[in-house]
Amino acid sequence: MSATPRRHKKPLSPARQWIEYAGIRALLGALRAMPLERSSDLMAKLVGAGVLVSARLRHVGMDNLKRAFPERDERWHREVLRGSFRSLGRLAAEVAWFDDLRPGNIRERIGFTSPESEHHWRNIVRGRRQIIATGHFGNWELFAQAQGLMGHPIHIVHRPLKNARLDDLLNDLRSRAGTDVIYKHAAAREILRLLRADEMVAIPIDQHAIGTQGTPIPFFGRLAATTTAPVRLSQLTRAPLSVAVLVRRGETNQHDILVRPPIEPPPPTRSETVLRDVMTRVNLEFEEVVRQYPEQWLWMHRRWRLG
Repeated sequence: MSATPRRHKKPLSPARQWIEYAGIRALLGALRAMPLERSSDLMAKLVGAGVLVSARLRHVGMDNLKRAFPERDERWHREVLRGSFRSLGRLAAEVAWFDDLRPGNIRERIGFTSPESEHHWRNIVRGRRQIIATGHFGNWELFAQAQGLMGHPIHIVHRPLKNARLDDLLNDLRSRAGTDVIYKHAAAREILRLLRADEMVAIPIDQHAIGTQGTPIPFFGRLAATTTAPVRLSQLTRAPLSVAVLVRRGETNQHDILVRPPIEPPPPTRSETVLRDVMTRVNLEFEEVVRQYPEQWLWMHRRWRLG
């Protein structure tokens, strides 16, 4: 890892951390005891039921979908939310099977959504510095995992989990494929160093940015507290910026890399308006991806908290 881990400011109690950790380890073991397709289908059904079980997550997800897609009816909103839960379940099953992924078989699971996406990705991994704006879409953990196995290790910015044991477990799984974790508290200086060394850095842009870290940027027509760090870093290092995600093929365990056209670094100016304008374009690029595959984004997150 690129920096010493800093634990969450509000960690869980040691007892709860251990209970959750033991439960997750047992679940991963149980999923490994059955074929991937079976465990994936099982988790899709179990987590898909969360739309019925969790009133809070259902309320957040339905509210987000109604505001993002006001032209769609409630049945469509429910189906998309259920698909989002199911996608999360399949992600969990696939994580349990990460140990079976190798450089020799990763391309059996990973392709590209189009020749254009493949072209953009080939340009990205040729060895020059690049910032990847991504988010909690499809199997975002496999997206990072695949890059290392395909010969292009990626550095990802990570916000520590409240459960330190699970945080360590997740990052251990990531590191096995060469994925390097940059803890958020030390991100700016470390990312600058990596980009100047022509490395590739992935920054999630779809979470609510806390306090002064967030700038009101439109997303689905509503202001959302958004980090402008990708644009600022692009400006400082002259690194191009691209929106990229991993798209699941229907209800299968096959995936495709989707890359939007690169956005060139903004001019070297202190203007905050320039940063907001470029980040607005980045948000729009990510929004277009979500509109194309709405069931693959994490609608249960409270993304919009600015009213």
